[in-house]
Amino acid sequence: MELTKPRLVLKTVDAANVMAISQGHLKRQMDTKGGPLIGGEDYFLGQHKTSPITWDVDRCREKFHRLGMLRRQEQA
Repeated sequence: MELTKPRLVLKTVDAANVMAISQGHLKRQMDTKGGPLIGGEDYFLGQHKTSPITWDVDRCREKFHRLGMLRRQEQA
């Protein structure tokens, strides 16, 4: 039996603080706004329009890191 690390899923304000980015920047990274973060994988919408968006902080960080590495390789 393999134990998996629990994922850190937080509301926008908390996720942005943990990742040291602004809430606006985080929301602009959503796939629906042309960004790389995918709904249902990296972030989760609530049942209602006024429900908070929650973010899988670990997945977002991994994706930002991978994209950062790709951009650095392009510039080298």
